[in-house]
Amino acid sequence: MVLGYLWSIAGPLLCTLINWPLRTQIGPANILMIYLLGVFFVAIRFGRGPSILASLHSAGTFAFFFAPPIFSFAVSNTEHLIGLAVMLVVAIVTSSLMEALRSQAAVAAQRERRASTLYRLSKELAGTRQEAEVIAAGIRHIHAEFGSANTLLFPDSQGRLHDPEDDSLLNCMPDADPAAAQRVFEQGQPLDIGTDPRSGETLMYWPLVGSERTLGVLVMAPPASRSLSTEERTLLNIFLHQIVQSLERVRATEQARCTAIRMEAETLRNSLLSAISHDLRTPLSTLVGASGTLVEDDGQLDAEHRRKLIRAIHEDAQRMSDLTHKILDMARLEAGKVVLNRQWYALEEIIGSALRRMRKRLGDRPVAVDLDDGLTLVYVDAVLMQQVLVNLLENAVKYTPETSPIEITVELSPELLTLSIADRGPGIPEKFRHQIFEKFFRIHPEAPQSGAGLGLAICRAIVNAHGGRIRAESRNGGGAAFRLDLPLTETPPHIEPENEALSLP
Repeated sequence: MVLGYLWSIAGPLLCTLINWPLRTQIGPANILMIYLLGVFFVAIRFGRGPSILASLHSAGTFAFFFAPPIFSFAVSNTEHLIGLAVMLVVAIVTSSLMEALRSQAAVAAQRERRASTLYRLSKELAGTRQEAEVIAAGIRHIHAEFGSANTLLFPDSQGRLHDPEDDSLLNCMPDADPAAAQRVFEQGQPLDIGTDPRSGETLMYWPLVGSERTLGVLVMAPPASRSLSTEERTLLNIFLHQIVQSLERVRATEQARCTAIRMEAETLRNSLLSAISHDLRTPLSTLVGASGTLVEDDGQLDAEHRRKLIRAIHEDAQRMSDLTHKILDMARLEAGKVVLNRQWYALEEIIGSALRRMRKRLGDRPVAVDLDDGLTLVYVDAVLMQQVLVNLLENAVKYTPETSPIEITVELSPELLTLSIADRGPGIPEKFRHQIFEKFFRIHPEAPQSGAGLGLAICRAIVNAHGGRIRAESRNGGGAAFRLDLPLTETPPHIEPENEALSLP
């Protein structure tokens, strides 16, 4: 401001120095215009007070140096008086316009700053996924914007406010009054040192009002121990609204996630009970009946009948044991407790082992195996991959006629190994080709074929653990084909290829 008044004195003197050599070439009116230009500059740059002083100073210097009689403050020409008056009016009008422009520019800059601040807060809150992240972001941005210490308090199960970080409120803000914060939370009305000076409070307490209820309370030290201005209160309200919306979003997301988990758990429980009850009902009936007959036998049964009953008990007990093992395997795979024991194996050995395990189930069914000539070794967990093949073969045996052939094909590309097991059964409807890999899913739950719907789910879990994928397809001419794609990420050791045909033991 002092600089402006200095210019209001120096400006007319500078205009006098410019006008003096030109006094004989230009008239008084043009000299006034040069003074007016100086006044205009002071008005634009420094405002009303300096511009009025500059206009008065210009009038004095013009009257003394250029208005007849010169070297006198008397002005005899009415035209010169009008020019001086116009110069004063221009100074007042120009300075008023400039002050209005500066005020509008300041408001625009403040709005831009507020928009930028809110954008940064909204951007960070939009990326939060947990309630603690929302709280930390809110406290940090309030402190950055208002320069005030603050904390957010939330109710416990009894409705008493506490710091979610388990820090003592009195330690981080010694002047805080827990009773005042509790009162604000229950009433939902802010307590500001500027709105209630008789309260004796040195802190501000603002409720976090949600769409249905008050979520918590902001405890904040006012900037420089003063009350917030109306503009600052508006901005703080917007901050709190953003924080509340993010808290409600995070809580709603967490609630939806918990609900989905409970629904999934309930669905799995019902599916498990349904599958187990369905698959255990028949073997249990056989076990009870056959064992009861043996217990009550008084020597009337011959050896052949006794062997048949014992064989039935053994087979149904084996079915129950297989079901139990599948459930346990699925639980271990989903829990991530199965660690792959990868080694280099010849794929024909894994296929041969699976066929030997399925020898009794396959019976006289024709099985064709076609291996790629360039196949050497694969880097897999042989036990788990054998289990995949056994489950797929069991699936083919279960849902195809006894004389229907099964084809095992292996194809090799530079980066992928594809193994397929195909049959000539009824096939799989297209709408079920993805669902059949879900736990406990069966296309026909009450079909005569037994099964808990876990075999294909176990296959998918094992193949995924190897970094591959499994899919079901339909075959031309009828039937289904299950294809396994395993990535070849390791370079196998070199061995001499074997061209001997693989035959079913």
